[in-house]
Amino acid sequence: MFPNDKLKHLFFWTIELLALASLAFIVFRFDFLMKPIAVFAETVFLPLLISGFFYYCLKPLMQLIQKIKIGSFQMPRGIAVIITFALFLFVVIGGIMIFVPIILNEISNLLNALPNVVHNIQDYVKDMIQQPWFKRLNLSVSDDDIKNAVSQYSTSFVKITAGTLTSAVGTITSFTIMALTVPIILFYMLSDSNRLLPAVQKFFPKSRGEDVMELGMQLDKTIERYISGQAIQMLFVGFAMSIGFGIIGLPYIWLLGFIAGVANIVPYVGPFIGIAPAAIVALSMDWKMLIGMAILMAIVQQVNGSIIYPALIGNALKIHPLTVMLLLLGAGNLWGMMGMIVVVPFYAIARTILLYGIKLHATRKEDAVVSNIIQKDIDEELMN
Repeated sequence: MFPNDKLKHLFFWTIELLALASLAFIVFRFDFLMKPIAVFAETVFLPLLISGFFYYCLKPLMQLIQKIKIGSFQMPRGIAVIITFALFLFVVIGGIMIFVPIILNEISNLLNALPNVVHNIQDYVKDMIQQPWFKRLNLSVSDDDIKNAVSQYSTSFVKITAGTLTSAVGTITSFTIMALTVPIILFYMLSDSNRLLPAVQKFFPKSRGEDVMELGMQLDKTIERYISGQAIQMLFVGFAMSIGFGIIGLPYIWLLGFIAGVANIVPYVGPFIGIAPAAIVALSMDWKMLIGMAILMAIVQQVNGSIIYPALIGNALKIHPLTVMLLLLGAGNLWGMMGMIVVVPFYAIARTILLYGIKLHATRKEDAVVSNIIQKDIDEELMN
């Protein structure tokens, strides 16, 4: 029936994949089965994601503490974990005590100043449409159009704010649960991370043990370099933009700098998303302020892109910028902002596994060919 074994294996693998796809399609159609699984996955995924982010940020510090040696005393891993975790709690609690009240105060001030911001933007747009260069465009824009457009966006902003305030109780509850679970998960990640790969090895044959260990180390190194680099980038951009906003005279510097720093976690697109609130505030003040903010963003992103990013991340991902843009476009439409944040590292992990599998297959094939040639030479010598 089959000309060779390869076609036979391909046929049976195709049948198995089609059967699995059909089974998955049928199962996904039953909401009473999938809804509890989806809720459980969403509940567990975010704490694990945040804990993993902090783990890879703290892992270099923990390894550095482990290298401390005083005479014959070598720092034990357990003590290094405790010191690292204590420093993490100290920094987080200190940051919350210092910056959270400042940011909350700036949010309150921004909400109170929102009517003035809207009014200033209306005046700026009116002045702009009176300029000769705008009249040459032959666009008919009336005062009513400006008021309707600004009012529409203002109403949307107020609705979003009201909805956020309405769901504050649920947000506080979720944050409390997260604040309790993330440190526990993080502590166990720090203390038991060295046991993960040996535990995974047990699920594979002994002949594959070294390959599994090597692949796991490659993945761990890639993720560590990417996440720790992204964390340092976020801190740099956030503080640099806040200081720059203060220099050019923009208000709400810590709130706007925080938004710019957090948004920088999304490659390429993040800086433009993070600078949008600052651009609106600058536009409500003066067009010169908008130009100064644009120059500030260009300087910070230039330093980040030419110095910090190559030094911290470099070629850890080895993904073409066009591929990153397509991934962000697809993930953003499917899963929103969270998808844009996680799609690049997930793609890097899948790519590393695939390339390692191809390389391993090619190496084993070459080894088999070399082994056959050597065995053939031995057989010919014995016959002679």
